[in-house]
Amino acid sequence: MKVLLVLYKSILEKENITKDLEEQVNLLSRMVGPDSIYAVITSEMKDLFDRFPDLVFINNEKGSFLYGLYKGLRKLRGNHVLVWDPIEKLTKEKLARLLSAGKKNLLSKKVALLRLMDLDYVIRTAEKYKNEEGSIEDILNKVYQEYGIKYEIL
Repeated sequence: MKVLLVLYKSILEKENITKDLEEQVNLLSRMVGPDSIYAVITSEMKDLFDRFPDLVFINNEKGSFLYGLYKGLRKLRGNHVLVWDPIEKLTKEKLARLLSAGKKNLLSKKVALLRLMDLDYVIRTAEKYKNEEGSIEDILNKVYQEYGIKYEIL
């Protein structure tokens, strides 16, 4: 399993975003492993290279959540992927519930667990809407409408 942190331009407006990211990345590193964490960032976030040297970074040229989601999922094709919008704070309990979900696609506010067998459908759908504004929930709703692939809400 891989973890995809999707950072976008408007997240820079949040106070203490770097401190929150450090806490969350430490939690993810302990529970999933540091080599499994990828971050999609914009050009304004280059300082994160020094703060998080263990992360693998992917460029989000357009700066929107959906474009970052699309770019990140394309790179992580072939894996189960935990998508995380850092606006949502992860707790150890929430992460444990997501990781023990079995063979289901799950959504919990701005965090989603996407199973390998459905990932290509999510990528295709994200590609269609990559130039628009939206959230992971919007994409999963489109996947359900177009392909009938369900997800559960935690």
